[in-house]
Amino acid sequence: MPNSKDAVAKLVGTHGQNDVPKDESTEIEAVRKLLFASDRARIEEGLQRLDQLEEKLSDPKTRAQDASEVLVPAMKLRLSQDEALGEALKPVVVSQFHQTARDEPDIMADALFPILGPAMRKMITAMLTPDKNAKKRRYRLEQLFLIEKETGLPVCHVASESALTQDADMVSGMLSAIQSFVHEAFAADEFDGLNTLQVGELSVWIEWGPSAVLAAVIRGIAPQKIREAMQVKLEDIHQGYQSQLKNYSGETEPFDPLRPELQEFLMTHDGTFKNKWRNLPGRIKQILVGLGLAVVGFVLWTAYGIYDNNRWNKYVDSVQQQPGIIVTNSERSFREYRLSGLRDPLALHPEELLEDTSLNYEHVTYQFKAYQALNPDFTLRRLNKILNPPEGITLSLENNTLFIRGDVGLERVEWLEQAKKLAQVVTGVDRVYLAD
Repeated sequence: MPNSKDAVAKLVGTHGQNDVPKDESTEIEAVRKLLFASDRARIEEGLQRLDQLEEKLSDPKTRAQDASEVLVPAMKLRLSQDEALGEALKPVVVSQFHQTARDEPDIMADALFPILGPAMRKMITAMLTPDKNAKKRRYRLEQLFLIEKETGLPVCHVASESALTQDADMVSGMLSAIQSFVHEAFAADEFDGLNTLQVGELSVWIEWGPSAVLAAVIRGIAPQKIREAMQVKLEDIHQGYQSQLKNYSGETEPFDPLRPELQEFLMTHDGTFKNKWRNLPGRIKQILVGLGLAVVGFVLWTAYGIYDNNRWNKYVDSVQQQPGIIVTNSERSFREYRLSGLRDPLALHPEELLEDTSLNYEHVTYQFKAYQALNPDFTLRRLNKILNPPEGITLSLENNTLFIRGDVGLERVEWLEQAKKLAQVVTGVDRVYLAD
């Protein structure tokens, strides 16, 4: 019986294989299998998975299936990050579009019908039949009918509050019957359908599409732009409800989301000024808005000019009325004012009168030359300043005559003689008298 140390040595393989007896080698192999069975199983499983992965990578169909599962989310994620993917796909899409247009023109014609057909009709109509009565038109869009083309069944119907509505089935049946009569009697083409019915002031305008017909009941004389708007709306319906129209069997529930759209179309295409403005082309709106702003600006500018001119003239008049000031010239420009003339140094400065106006003193320029005004008050003030009469003596001026009143004693005789001489040289004084 071997000891434990020898047994461990045998298990870990410290002795050579040739040194181990056959029976003991079998036992060691059995123990190894017991100890390393789980590791071997994992290794075998890993190898098996590696084989499967290699097989998967080498199979194009499998790789395509795996890529299809992440392709759409990956494209959405990339498009949300930047425009690099769109730029990369653009040449491919353009090339495929050209190739399809050359190889399959019928498919391209069906796809472009909602765009090219109305565009050509609109251009030709605008060239050949200008709307001469646009200014005097009064109209109201009362009802809209969407009818399935093949069966003639109503798909959706909306009406205004003031309209006298009729049964949608009856109207669609009438239109289908008239259309059948036109086709049979006149061998009309598929898209040469009846476009207008009129009884008195009530008209029914009809637009035909590949799968549906849009009919509008109009009271009054409507402009051509209403028909163009109907064509655009019918194209939008074909684009948004293509599958519903192809699978239509009389059930109108799939078209319930369309009802608010038709109701809005009904409300925004009547003859009110608000909707006329709303339906104008963007360029016309810009031109009209520009003209309106120009007119408003011109009116405001003119009004401000009149107001500014009036307040400036009023100020000039008030300056001219001041004694000792003669205004010889007044000029006014945008926020700039000039006043020139003659001013007595004793007169009020014109700037003091600005307080009674809304003019900004910083924008007013004065050019006044000095002169002596023949105003009795100014002359008397100058005499008092020049003669400087002693206490008890007063001066007065009447009709260019200076009167000296007061106690003129011997001590003031010299002043009196000097005052007479000086007063004679003051403008506005002709004589000097000593009054009692």
